[in-house]
Amino acid sequence: MTGAWPRARHVGLLLLVPAVALAHERFIRHQLKQPLHDEFFRRYPGAFLGMHPAMLRMGLNAVIVLAAFAVVWLVRHPIDEAIERAVVGAGRGVQHAVHLLACFVTDRPVRNRVFYAIGQWGVIMFLRVPGLVLMYSAANNSLVMPSYPLDPKTEFFFKMAQAALAVLILTQTLLPLCGALLVGTWIYLNRWGWMVAADALPVLSVAVVYLSSPWESHKLTITDLSEWQVRWVRLTLGFGFFALGWLKIYNHDLVAGVADQYPSVLDDPMVKLLAFGADPSFKRECWVVSFALAEVLSGFMVMTGTFLRVWSVIMAAMFTKLMLVDFGWNEIPHLFPIGALTAIAFSSRLTSELRPVEVLEGRAGRDGKRLRQAAIIGGAAVGLALVVIFPMLFALTFTDRANLR
Repeated sequence: MTGAWPRARHVGLLLLVPAVALAHERFIRHQLKQPLHDEFFRRYPGAFLGMHPAMLRMGLNAVIVLAAFAVVWLVRHPIDEAIERAVVGAGRGVQHAVHLLACFVTDRPVRNRVFYAIGQWGVIMFLRVPGLVLMYSAANNSLVMPSYPLDPKTEFFFKMAQAALAVLILTQTLLPLCGALLVGTWIYLNRWGWMVAADALPVLSVAVVYLSSPWESHKLTITDLSEWQVRWVRLTLGFGFFALGWLKIYNHDLVAGVADQYPSVLDDPMVKLLAFGADPSFKRECWVVSFALAEVLSGFMVMTGTFLRVWSVIMAAMFTKLMLVDFGWNEIPHLFPIGALTAIAFSSRLTSELRPVEVLEGRAGRDGKRLRQAAIIGGAAVGLALVVIFPMLFALTFTDRANLR
């Protein structure tokens, strides 16, 4: 779901996370006040890699930020141990609080009743809120999202179908069937084009859980997700954000139109960090690219399970703010990612796709091969960041956006 992060008022959160996902630009005002420099996003003669120098600079900034997060993730255990040793003698209460916080930040299981209770509530919300979204869409003559209006000829059928599916979801009845219907609905959204299907990718995150639930789901109280389910929710949701970040650069006029209507989004600290050193005469173009790269980074973090809880909590809070404060109930599809992110953030069954690298560097550390360990950490972090950012950024300079006019 493409989205928009207005300038956050909570500075502490913004220093930790990019303004992720200008969610659903299609639902809000996005008229361009003045055209962008289209040549900025295309092949730039005489420049390295044929990319505009400002775009190249932002790509390098994104590589540095992503590599830094990866390095910290790979050395998080020694950092954690050093912090916990530093508070020894500070009192049992302080030590326990620091330990719980460290477990939360580093995605380890958290042994706390409040955390467990919130996790149970999060799963219940995650499984139920799609029913509310479907009810709202049916009442507003749309399919899943307000920007996809129903054809008057088939309007009655789809409204009734959504209402029936919403009842099944809210009563937790025949969840595998609900999952299959959601997947079918996502496929049907292609009638509005492939970008619409990409926009609706977060819908699949809950469909994965429905499909893997028992048929007698109405007889059960599902308050926990298995490790397998959490992993697939993470992969699906993270890939959705990751893909939508690149889609923002491809469909740059739509994103820039939101910035023209809501200028406060230009002031986001993380976006400014990614645009550091870029040509200020292309402020709007740089904002589009840096904003998109911020979403790519956040999506990749979620997809790979890197500081997953931290990203999930911040993203869920920001999506909630967009829906309740900034753009109103047309943003109700945000409930899909909000529910998924809440369930993930308070799960104690988190895994990471960087585990193979951790095994290699851990083995080198135990063998006393510090140089080899540093090379594995640094090489993996930088190599991964380069592969994630530059191939797609380079490929997008060859794309023709004429069909988007």
